[in-house]
Amino acid sequence: MRSYDAERRPVGEEVVQGTVRHAAEGVQADPDDPSTVIRREAQPLVNYRGSPIVAPDRPPHQGPAPGDRAPDCGGLRFDLTAFPSRLFDLLRGEEHTVLLYADHPEQLSPYGELVASARSAAHGQLDAWVIVAPHAATDGLLLPVVRDALDEFRQSYGAAGGSGFVIRPDGYLGLRSSQVSGPELVSYLAATFRT
Repeated sequence: MRSYDAERRPVGEEVVQGTVRHAAEGVQADPDDPSTVIRREAQPLVNYRGSPIVAPDRPPHQGPAPGDRAPDCGGLRFDLTAFPSRLFDLLRGEEHTVLLYADHPEQLSPYGELVASARSAAHGQLDAWVIVAPHAATDGLLLPVVRDALDEFRQSYGAAGGSGFVIRPDGYLGLRSSQVSGPELVSYLAATFRT
């Protein structure tokens, strides 16, 4: 991955600096103080905002920004199953994953062609899921669909109808787009998978 040095070097430097700082503070810090314990025990909160393979953030929005760790959420249901699934169940593959959100049936019409173009840009190394609002009709859609039955995905990601997200294989958000019908998603994948 060409972004490895750009992403991991700052994380490594932060870990070393934090270790030195916490060691110095730890000599005089109260071992029962919750903030001291958290600083010693917690791993650094890592993000990759600004990485060469992370899209720029376009606020305002709720939920994670490109470069943030993708949060898990529950309450996802497949139409033919009686039990709920978690988002991380959809992300178990080794490929980038595109998540397209729809809360109205008319938003679904461009998704088939969009996913075909996205897979081509990613040289076939791409999984895709359509996440729909609890009661949205999906008639005729030939892509894998899961329902956001408890509204957790929409709330966790700040998703609105017609939005899309690219989750990298390492579990970080590469792109969030408020209107995936435009060229942004395919352009991002083409740049990421450029040989």
